[in-house]
Amino acid sequence: MGGNLMNFINLFWMFGHPEVYILVLPAFGVMSEIASTYSGKRLYGYTSIVAATMCIAVLSFTVWLHHFFTMGQSATVNAAFGVATMLIAIPTGVKIYDWLATLWGGRIRFTAPMIYLCGFFVLFTIGGLSGVILASPTLDYQLHNSQFLVAHFHNVIIPGVLFGILAGIHIWFPKIYGFRLMESLSRITAFLWAIGFILAFMPLYQTGLMGMTRRTVAYEDPDLVPWMIVSGIGSLILGLAFLSILLTIFVSVLNRKKLMVPFGDPWDGRTLEWWTPAPTPEWNFAVLPKVECRDAFADAKEKGTAYQPIEKYDDIEMPANTYYGFIIMIMASGLGFGLVWHMWWLAIASLLGAIATAIIYAFLPQKHNIIPAAEVREIDEAWRRAAREGRGVTRDDECNAANKGLARPDNITNP
Repeated sequence: MGGNLMNFINLFWMFGHPEVYILVLPAFGVMSEIASTYSGKRLYGYTSIVAATMCIAVLSFTVWLHHFFTMGQSATVNAAFGVATMLIAIPTGVKIYDWLATLWGGRIRFTAPMIYLCGFFVLFTIGGLSGVILASPTLDYQLHNSQFLVAHFHNVIIPGVLFGILAGIHIWFPKIYGFRLMESLSRITAFLWAIGFILAFMPLYQTGLMGMTRRTVAYEDPDLVPWMIVSGIGSLILGLAFLSILLTIFVSVLNRKKLMVPFGDPWDGRTLEWWTPAPTPEWNFAVLPKVECRDAFADAKEKGTAYQPIEKYDDIEMPANTYYGFIIMIMASGLGFGLVWHMWWLAIASLLGAIATAIIYAFLPQKHNIIPAAEVREIDEAWRRAAREGRGVTRDDECNAANKGLARPDNITNP
């Protein structure tokens, strides 16, 4: 009915800016795992990292208006949101310092995830600093809607979110599938992402300062051409980086027998998920581990108790497999599609179908899958025996080189 642009843009960014942190906070968790695992140390400043995470979560709801400083609200409103935007940089900086302190004095292994972490330190910090620049309403008035803004946003999202996702895939891939991704190709991929990003987006800071707006189809200023050529080369390298991911997975699948890690701890992990075989049995832990500290698995390895025989096994009760969740997912997809395209018959049918599915599932008798203790014992004892004897890990020469100096799992010392 005509609407109100200011109300719309407020409502949109009240969602849109916290959503950016919804993207990046899980990646921050991955960065914490990388810093701790590949330096062989406990995570430094754990309490301050948790506090910083909560501060970011709260402050993320107070900064949305910096997306439209130029839309005509009062100077007081702009100043308040500018200060809030600058404040949110503080807990983010706390995390960076904690990760750097974790690496300090550690036994660092320069694996592919560590390359991503190093790229994250430099590039994400630059993105954060450019964000503080844009937090000033007076500067934002000049830089808004320019390539500078594009460079800032990608400087946060790609080194922050994407590098975290790629590093996380490399770390937990062997836990899911039972074999590692090839380390040499993974390192090449990490360098391609970092180099490609620098070439593709760093020139946009300069073109933005030169007055080039975003979403520009064509331009006439010849001074912009060299910068855009460099950016184009960077985009091609980023394309190669994506193809390198596919190549890495393909080659790793072909060489999966050499890359297998049935022991389940290819990185000398410190947390509980590495205290199981790979792939992990459906019951996860045959017997619940006793947790007395934050890095329970590292502590058990240090004490030499990680793979000791278990005296007593019990039957394990697992929920039976069900396809009702998949049916509800299909119905929810139909509901969303119908609402977007105004296909009301599809939306109503999908909504009623999802509700009916949930009600039917609630009234059906619940089945359970009982795994006998004898079966659990057989599988778990074989894994523990192989781990104690050091035959549970299969590493090729490449991985030995990557993890040079890594202690055996039954003789771990905490540096």
